[in-house]
Amino acid sequence: MDMKRFSLFVVLSLSLVMGWAQVEARYDRGRVPVINGRVMFQETIATTLGRVESYKRISEWADVRFNKPNVIVSKFTAQDEANQTLSLTAEEYIVFTNRFFVLDRTRVNYWVEIQCTEAAITLKMTRINYWYEEEREGGLRFSAEDFITDSQAFSKKGDKLLKEQGKFRKGTIDFFARLVEEMNEALNN
Repeated sequence: MDMKRFSLFVVLSLSLVMGWAQVEARYDRGRVPVINGRVMFQETIATTLGRVESYKRISEWADVRFNKPNVIVSKFTAQDEANQTLSLTAEEYIVFTNRFFVLDRTRVNYWVEIQCTEAAITLKMTRINYWYEEEREGGLRFSAEDFITDSQAFSKKGDKLLKEQGKFRKGTIDFFARLVEEMNEALNN
């Protein structure tokens, strides 16, 4: 009887350890798309509003979302009502940890393009750059291509995320998911 309990304990312990070592599916390989050498997140949301109404709602959302206090700085580079296209650059924070006496965050600079069609809206985010620990002697600056891609963020075996790169990869994926969610809410309200 003791041997059965011991065997069960070993099996359960190993399954727990193996479960911890796995990467969550939303952060796994292939979740940071690289197109023509650049990291480019892209999501298309179906809509029945039509081009003009979709563009109107998205423009109103973008005017609020990409201005202070939500962002540090932003600049609309194109607002083309005739083609229902909107693009901008922005800088804001991705917060990794915010606890008593511990604030771990990075500035993220990125470029966004939104294209409205009759049946859908496409959101693209690219040209992603980070400025980490800016208060320490100027901090560290690097691009998404140099830090969060599959080749940079995973261990040599490819089964685990590296600690620092994994933190930025998760933060960026979650950041883009929030943008998509906010845009979807703006369309449906």
